[in-house]
Amino acid sequence: MRAEQVEIAVTVRAEVGKMASRRLRARGQVPAVVYGRGADPIAVSVDEAAFSRSVSAAGWYSTLINLNIEGADSPTVMIKELQHDLASQRIVSIDFQRISLQEAIQTRVAIRHIGESPGVKRGGIVDQVTHDVVVECLPADMPDHLEVDISGLEISDSVRANDLIVPPGVKVMAAEDDVVIVIAPPVREEEVAPELPAEGALVEEMAEPEVIGETEEEAQSAERE
Repeated sequence: MRAEQVEIAVTVRAEVGKMASRRLRARGQVPAVVYGRGADPIAVSVDEAAFSRSVSAAGWYSTLINLNIEGADSPTVMIKELQHDLASQRIVSIDFQRISLQEAIQTRVAIRHIGESPGVKRGGIVDQVTHDVVVECLPADMPDHLEVDISGLEISDSVRANDLIVPPGVKVMAAEDDVVIVIAPPVREEEVAPELPAEGALVEEMAEPEVIGETEEEAQSAERE
């Protein structure tokens, strides 16, 4: 599936800086900047709710965006960097990069696994080592995501970067032997149970506490005082 193309309205902002950005976020706006292709950067803001409705988190770095900027050209952009607060999940800032539909670009694309692994049915565990990968292609050929079919994987089988099936014109920018997914063996109960020390060893350990000497950092601090 090719990447989605959406239109988003942004507002040019005259004030920049931390205090101005905080005021924007308090009003539900996200501070952003538009740059690239030799044009001067433009400081803008975007409505966070409208942005989230138009661009899913999974498509942050693969969606083509037509920016509607009042009083200026409406460039086609992609998200170069997006910062969000892990606790609140709110978007903190966005960097939009201008692109040309006739020039190849590189960006991250999500990887999803599909199918039922016979190894998992035997107790194995799907370990997705890589959740996204950098690809290079024309913007119009950008896939929304890459799918990995695990329906033929047994325990200890793996899928590597060179096994990924990509659309025509798309190149995966990763080492061929990079592991994407592996069907890990089941974890045995005795492997995860904590090993308790013998009763005598526990008494001995409690009777002889470890003496911790002064660290180098503490010594230097004492010298400064």
